[in-house]
Amino acid sequence: MGNGTIDISDARSQFGRLDERLKNEHVIRVTRHNKPVFAVVDLEFLSTVLETIEIVSDPESYRMFMESLEDIRQGRIHDHEDVKKELL
Repeated sequence: MGNGTIDISDARSQFGRLDERLKNEHVIRVTRHNKPVFAVVDLEFLSTVLETIEIVSDPESYRMFMESLEDIRQGRIHDHEDVKKELL
């Protein structure tokens, strides 16, 4: 999935179909005279971006996230089935 660009005139005429494009592109930049003026963003992608911003803007959440990444890199992970067996 990537990002696309569309001229504002084309965006107006294709507005009803932009949602189809967003299935394949996260962001569609709308331009006027070859300059970006706004963007149409897939709502699920936007939610993911906002959640990520929330996580990294909270120092404790960010620290825990980075520790988790390091655990994954170091192979310190457990299969959920193994954990389930240990708990039962």
